[in-house]
Amino acid sequence: MQNKIIVKISEDDESVGYVYLPNELDEEKKKVKKTINLSDVIDYEGVPIYLDFNEDGVLLGIEIVG
Repeated sequence: MQNKIIVKISEDDESVGYVYLPNELDEEKKKVKKTINLSDVIDYEGVPIYLDFNEDGVLLGIEIVG
C-alpha cells in the first residue's frame, strides 16, 4: 500500500521526473495501460507532461520531462 506521494528523478536523465500518486491498488492494478500527453487534452505549452492510467482509468502517476 502506498499512502503518500513519491517523487523520483530518473537515474538515466536528471531532466525526467516521475510523481507516483497514492493508491491502495494491488500490483496487477498498478500496471500502466494508457499514457496521455497533457497537451493532447488541454491547451498547454511547456515541458512535456504525461499522465499514466491503469486499465480502470485510475491515474497512477505523472511523468515530467524537463
